[in-house]
Amino acid sequence: MMTFSTPIIRRFTFPLAAMLLAMALGLRPAHCVAAAAYKQADLIAVLQSDSPPSEKAITCKRLAIYGDGKAVPALAPLLADIQLASWARIALEAIPDPAADAALREAAGKLKGRLLIGTINSIGVRRDEKAIPVLAGKLADADADVASAAAVALGHIGSDAAVKPLPPLLTKAPAKVRPAVAEGCILAAEKRLSEKNFSEALVLYNAVRSAKVSKQKSLEAIRGAILAMQSEGIPLLAEQLKSKDKDIFSIGLRTAREIPGPATAKALLAELKQSDPQRQAKLLLALAERGDPEALPVAIQMAEEGEQKARLMAVNILRKLGNPAAAGTLMKLMTKDDAELALAAKRVLMRLPGKEIDSAIAVMLKDQKPEARSQAINMIMQRKTAGMVPTLIKVAQTDSEQVRVAAIKALGKLCGVDQLQALLGLLAKGKSADDIQAAERAVTSVCMRSAKIATGNVVILKAMYGDLPKGKKADVTRKVLKMVGDGKLEIEASNNNFGDPAPSTFKSLQIDYKVAGRVDSKTAKEGETITIAARAVDPACTEAVLAALPGAPLEPKKALLRILRAFGGQSALKAIRIASTDANSEIRESALRALFEWPSADALPDLAKLARNAPSETFKILALRGYIRLIQEQDAPVGKKVTALKDASSLAKRTEEKKILLAALGTVPAVEALTLVMPHLENPALKEEAAAAVVGIAEKIRAPRPPAVTEALGAAAKATRNQQTAKRAKALLK
Repeated sequence: MMTFSTPIIRRFTFPLAAMLLAMALGLRPAHCVAAAAYKQADLIAVLQSDSPPSEKAITCKRLAIYGDGKAVPALAPLLADIQLASWARIALEAIPDPAADAALREAAGKLKGRLLIGTINSIGVRRDEKAIPVLAGKLADADADVASAAAVALGHIGSDAAVKPLPPLLTKAPAKVRPAVAEGCILAAEKRLSEKNFSEALVLYNAVRSAKVSKQKSLEAIRGAILAMQSEGIPLLAEQLKSKDKDIFSIGLRTAREIPGPATAKALLAELKQSDPQRQAKLLLALAERGDPEALPVAIQMAEEGEQKARLMAVNILRKLGNPAAAGTLMKLMTKDDAELALAAKRVLMRLPGKEIDSAIAVMLKDQKPEARSQAINMIMQRKTAGMVPTLIKVAQTDSEQVRVAAIKALGKLCGVDQLQALLGLLAKGKSADDIQAAERAVTSVCMRSAKIATGNVVILKAMYGDLPKGKKADVTRKVLKMVGDGKLEIEASNNNFGDPAPSTFKSLQIDYKVAGRVDSKTAKEGETITIAARAVDPACTEAVLAALPGAPLEPKKALLRILRAFGGQSALKAIRIASTDANSEIRESALRALFEWPSADALPDLAKLARNAPSETFKILALRGYIRLIQEQDAPVGKKVTALKDASSLAKRTEEKKILLAALGTVPAVEALTLVMPHLENPALKEEAAAAVVGIAEKIRAPRPPAVTEALGAAAKATRNQQTAKRAKALLK
C-alpha cells in the first residue's frame, strides 16, 4: 500500500525543535530565558576555543536554547565544517534573529555538496523570504540533490514569489529533480489550502496532476485537488473510488474522510452498492468513521446478508457505531452456525450500552431453545445487569438443567447478601448435582464478596520470589517478615525488594500468610503489589446458612456444611462438630471432611482427637494431616508448636505423613525441633526431607547458634544427596 506524507511531518518547525531540545537537556522554557544572558557568553567562548568537536557539538545544541543574535558570528563559520555543520544548523534554525537568516543565505552562496544541501534545508525550515533569489538560482544546479533541496525549501516558504519558478519545472526539470519540484508545489498548495485560498491551491495541485511525476505525488495532488474543489470535487472523488487500482481507491477513501457533508456520503454509498465484498467493507468503514447516519442501516444489512468476511467487518463496524438499534441483528447472528461470526456478534452486543440492549437480551431469555437462553443469561452476567436478578431467580427454577445452572452461576455474580435467602432456597430445591454445586458456589461467592478485612496478628508462613513455580527462585520469607514487622502490609514484587534470583525472567512473588486465624496465599507478577489481609465473612451470612441447615435435604445439607467450612468461625465450627455425630453416615462424613480442611487453629483439639479415634484409618490419616497443617499455621509460641508436633509424630506411622511432619518441623526455629528431626536422617526414605528440615530450622535460629545446630547441619550435609540442600547447610556452617 502507498503511504502519504504531509508537510506537518516532513520537517520540524522552530517551536517544536526548540521544545524537543529543551526536553533533551532537561530544561524548561523559563530557565532558557532566565539563564540566557550569562550562559551564552560561556557557550560562545567554547565555540571560539580549541575544544574538541564533541564539546562544540553539545554547545551548539545548548545555543539552540540560550542563543540569540550574538551567537551567530560564532556559529556561522561552522556551517563549512563537515563535523559541526549539522550541529550549527540546529542552533541557527532555532535562534529568533534575522542574523541567523543572513548567515544561512551567505553560506548558501559559498558552500557545495552536502554542506550546501543542509544549509538549504535550514533555510526552508526558517521560511526565509529573502533567500528566494538564492534558492531559485540553485534550481538549475548541476547537482540534482542541491536542486531538489532548493525546490522543497521554496515549497516550505510557500509565498507567491517562492512558488513562481516551480510549476514550469514540473515538465522541464531533470527527471531526478522533478519529484522534489512536485513536493515543493504540493507544500505550497497545502499552505494555501489551510488558508482557504482554494483557487490558487487547485492550480498547483492540477499542475502536479498533469505532470509526469511519481505515483505517490500524483495521488497527493489528486487528494489536494478534490479538497480544493470542495463540493465540486465530489465527481473527482467518485472517480477515485471506482478505480481498480488499490492505491487510487485508498486515496479516495482517505479523502472522503476529510470532506464532510451528505454529498460525500452519497458518493460512498453509490460505490458501495456496486463494489465487491472486500471493497464494500472498506467503504462502509469510511462511512462509519465519518459519522454518517447512513452507515448504520448499511452495516446492519451487510451483517445479515453479506459474504462471510464482509459480515465480520460489518459486525465490527456496528461496534464502532455503538448504536443499540443493531441489537436485533446481533441477536440473530449469535444463533448462526458460523462460530466466528456468532462470537463477534456476541462481543459487540456485550459492549453496546443502553436499556435497549438489556431489553433485547430479556427477549432472548424467553427463547424456547436452551442454548439461546443460556447465552442470554451469560450476557446478563457479563453486562452485570443487576436489575435482572428477580428474573434469573425464576429462570433458575425451569425444567432445563442447562438453563438452571447458567442462571444460578449468574446469580452468584450479581446477587448481594440481601438476596442470599433466595440463593439458599435454590440450593435447597436443587434438582441435580450440578444445580446444587452451582448454588453452593453462588452462596459462597456472594458471602465472600461481602466479607470485611479481619483484624489480628499477621503470620507469614512462606514467601518465594523468582521464576515461579518451577524456575529459579529465592526464599524471601525473612525479608517479608521484616517488612510486615515494620508495619508494611503492601508488598511489591520487585528486584528492589528481593534482589534478582532469575535474571532476564519475568518474576512473581508468592506469599502464604495467616491473619486472624485464617490462612491465605497470594501471588503477584513483577511490578504488582500484594496486600496482606484476611477477610471475615459477614455474620449474617453464617447465620443464614446455619438457619437453612436443619431442614435441608441430604445433598443440599452436605453442600451447606462445605460452605460453613469456607466461612470458618466459632458458630460454623460448632455446627460442624454437631454434624460430625449425625445419625446419617453421609452427613457425618461431610462434617468430618470439613474439619479436616478447617481454615483456623480453632479445630486443633478436634483434629488431635480424630487423628487417634476417627472411625476409619483413612479418616485418621486425613485428620493427622489437617492437625499437622494447623499446628504449623497457628499463631502460637514456638514451644507450644514443638509440643504439638511431638504429639503428631507419635501418630505418624506412614512415610507420607512423616514427610509432611518433617516439612512442618522445618518451619520451627527451635533446637527441640531438631531433636525430632535427627533420627530420620538415617532413614533412606526420609533422609532428604529430614536434611531439608534441619537446614530450614537452622536458617531460622539466629547466630550464634548452639553446638547442637552445628552438629545437626554437619550430619545433614553428609546425609543429603541434594546439592542445593548441601550448599545451604555448608553455607550455614561457615
